[in-house]
Amino acid sequence: MFHKLGLLKRHQLFYLLMFILVFFGLVEYGIIAHANGVFNNESIRGNYAVVALNVGGQYPQAGISVINYDGKGKLSGTSIQNLPGASIAERTLTKTVFSGTYIVNPDGTGQSVIKTTLPNGTTTEHNLAFVISEAKENNNLKQAQRINLIQEQLDEKTGGLVKLEATKLPDDGKFTNASLKGQYAYTLSGYGGRVSQLGLGIMSYDGQGSFSGKAIVNLPGETTGKRIFVTAPFVRPYNINADGTGVATPPGESDILFIITKAQVDDGIKVGQSAFFIVNQINPITGNLLTGEMTKLPN
Repeated sequence: MFHKLGLLKRHQLFYLLMFILVFFGLVEYGIIAHANGVFNNESIRGNYAVVALNVGGQYPQAGISVINYDGKGKLSGTSIQNLPGASIAERTLTKTVFSGTYIVNPDGTGQSVIKTTLPNGTTTEHNLAFVISEAKENNNLKQAQRINLIQEQLDEKTGGLVKLEATKLPDDGKFTNASLKGQYAYTLSGYGGRVSQLGLGIMSYDGQGSFSGKAIVNLPGETTGKRIFVTAPFVRPYNINADGTGVATPPGESDILFIITKAQVDDGIKVGQSAFFIVNQINPITGNLLTGEMTKLPN
């Protein structure tokens, strides 16, 4: 009898130990799950640099925006879109302000409604779906570093679908001409033209409003199907606004619109690590709208 009681106690002790291990294992798992953070409206807070391009449609489209998310479901911002003008060869820059709402789901997807006010005072409303595609964890919250968005409605001017990418900008520091300094590698792509066009090169910024570099562009040759590399040096002035957007104004050439899409703070200055740019006018040789990306190289 006592032997059986001993066996029973040992079994009870075994199950008790198993319960304790499982219980604390679940607790530990809960802590880990909590430490991995969650997605909610607070995951998107602060200023984001936004690049927009269209897919399909009759004409190419490109644009830049700066959006401020309040972390509570509301947003506001400004946008500049490069859109078709009165003729195929003409382009116009449309500047707008907008406001709206957003909802972040626990899995990092979400929806947004944006109301845009055009220069003539009229308003349009668009629905967007998005996914947080890059995040970092801070105080048990996943904070969005990159967001990919698509617009539900076709663009009224181009007939294309609009895709957007938003990247988080630093909360501290300020943008000045010193935000671009040093060497940057860049690539160039043409959209919507009669023939294809690509390019690449190096740009050197002095941090005071001037940059120079070399462009290597793949252009049509003298006969159909023949391509040639055209290399050309350039020197251009630039100016950066307080929101990280800017313009380069080369004499005798098309203005270039740009936005710093990634930055790190150094001595109070938001130093650009990457940027996106749009050549405002159609390339006369290929008929393309040219856009590009540049990335800072180590000093």
